[in-house]
Amino acid sequence: MRKLLFLLVIMMAVGGVLGLLMRQDSGYVLLAYNGVTIETSLWVLIVAMIITLYVLSWVKRILFITLRPSNSLAKVTGNLAQKRASRNTIRGMLELVGGNWNKAEKLLTNSAEKVPYPLINYIGAAYAASEQDEHERSKALLRSAHKSTPEAEFAIGFAQSQIQIKQEHYEGALASLLRLQKLKPKHRQTLKMLVSVYTRLKDWDALLALTPTLKKEGIFDGDNMLELEKNAFLALLDKIKFRNKLGQNKKELVSEVESLWNKLDTLSQDDRMRKLYAQTLIHFGDDAKAESFIRVSLNQNWSEALIYEYSNIQQDNPKKLLSYCESWLKKAPASANLYLACGRLSQAMMLWGKARDYYEQALSLDSHNEALAELSRLLKAMGDAKASQELMMINLNQASDQLKPLPLP
Repeated sequence: MRKLLFLLVIMMAVGGVLGLLMRQDSGYVLLAYNGVTIETSLWVLIVAMIITLYVLSWVKRILFITLRPSNSLAKVTGNLAQKRASRNTIRGMLELVGGNWNKAEKLLTNSAEKVPYPLINYIGAAYAASEQDEHERSKALLRSAHKSTPEAEFAIGFAQSQIQIKQEHYEGALASLLRLQKLKPKHRQTLKMLVSVYTRLKDWDALLALTPTLKKEGIFDGDNMLELEKNAFLALLDKIKFRNKLGQNKKELVSEVESLWNKLDTLSQDDRMRKLYAQTLIHFGDDAKAESFIRVSLNQNWSEALIYEYSNIQQDNPKKLLSYCESWLKKAPASANLYLACGRLSQAMMLWGKARDYYEQALSLDSHNEALAELSRLLKAMGDAKASQELMMINLNQASDQLKPLPLP
């Protein structure tokens, strides 16, 4: 606004000066040629010359366009077509976001070759074709994208892998993602999609190899990483157990389980997984490793499930294990499973009275504890059949309390 006012002031000033000059002296011009004479004032002649020059400039433009239509006219029409194509590209992207796949594909495809950067058009059209289950057309559009912009290999490959995952072509998606990982090893979304594809393909060994990168780059938070490792551990553990049924050497399987556990270090945060690992070691007959694992784990983080497994360990030297358990009584004085473990270890050492006391202490804390059956068996062997029968009746009554209500005769 200020510039416009400034120009108006200047024009008015110039106009005023020219008007003053015209009034003072209009000037006189005489032109004579071949018997023709033209008389006029100087100012009229100047105005006539300005108008003539303006007209000649337009005549020149018209002649230039007429004589060279391939350059000039094409340039004008080309600019108009490019603007129209740009508008259609924007409309196509809006239709794509709005879920109108057919219209989006048409707008983006038709305007692709008339915009400076057709890559976006082709990739958007490929997504739209994929949403219509036109897989071959989607592939063709991605090929056109690569042809138009070969240097955009990562962007095109990323779009391709997303489309393949949506189409559930997981083998093809895996090949695409592995190429992308070579181009950008730390790309977060590529790594997330790799996890998804490995999970779908149940390729747990590949997923296991990927976990260090996932942790290093912080791809998942703690809960998601734990869930991922739990799924991998359970699946790989099933394979190891199956090989055990086929008769493979148990020592080799134990080493494999131990190596697997050490690689998936997030699992130590989950009490259920710690229990499962200990049970697996005991199941494969390596009670020494199970005892060491449970003892170290309990010193770090107390667990009722683990101390229960500790009571199932078979060792040649139960005295040492009992000393560990009795030291934990200060740490967990209200643990019925700990007293159960102390009772079993005492019984293994033939300390019948001590075992009985520990079982009774466990029952005082939890009347449903396995110490009930252990104490009943011990009392019967010690000749106290009456007390043993009373405990068995208590056990039966507790079991009957858990039965569903059904009609009886």
